[in-house]
Amino acid sequence: MQKVLLAFLFSTCSLMAFSQHTGPRLFWDIPNFYAAAPDISTIENQMGLGIGTAFNVATFWGTSRVGGGTTVTLDPKSADIGNSFLVTPYMLLEGGAGIYRSNGNQCAQTKHSAFTAMAVLGLRYDIDTRSLRPAGETNNYGLNYVVGAELGYFYIRNMLRNTEIVLRGNYFPKAKIVSATFGFKFFLNIREMGRY
Repeated sequence: MQKVLLAFLFSTCSLMAFSQHTGPRLFWDIPNFYAAAPDISTIENQMGLGIGTAFNVATFWGTSRVGGGTTVTLDPKSADIGNSFLVTPYMLLEGGAGIYRSNGNQCAQTKHSAFTAMAVLGLRYDIDTRSLRPAGETNNYGLNYVVGAELGYFYIRNMLRNTEIVLRGNYFPKAKIVSATFGFKFFLNIREMGRY
């Protein structure tokens, strides 16, 4: 698994560097707001919200990204909801392949719809902020591989600032759990910053 992940990330980064004749696109997701289910098998006992950021080096058919954020969850069935709050900071390094923020005109026109549909592979480091961990719990903290799918839709208002609606599903092989998020990405096209 490690060799496959490293080969995928290396290939994605290399292809980004030699992508279009105009060079790769640079997108900064700042911020990314989402509703989260860290483990869909226990969604009734752990759900929450998160915020994150990521820097993307991208083409029309994929991206490499590095970023991080924090997810805050609670147990709505707990007798003491205040004590069920859990804050989980994370860092990530990912590569995605498929369609990345593209339409028929490859995002070359404003006032058009565009979309994202990618398979994603990467590394994620979740920081366990709890003082105690329940006995027998599957350890889904620390460094994990992540395999996922990302779907998004946005309307191109201008070439600098846009908002994308994103649905994301992740599988963590080490912890053997599936997670899901749904939210909004506000992103900047860094290459257009001097023009607006």
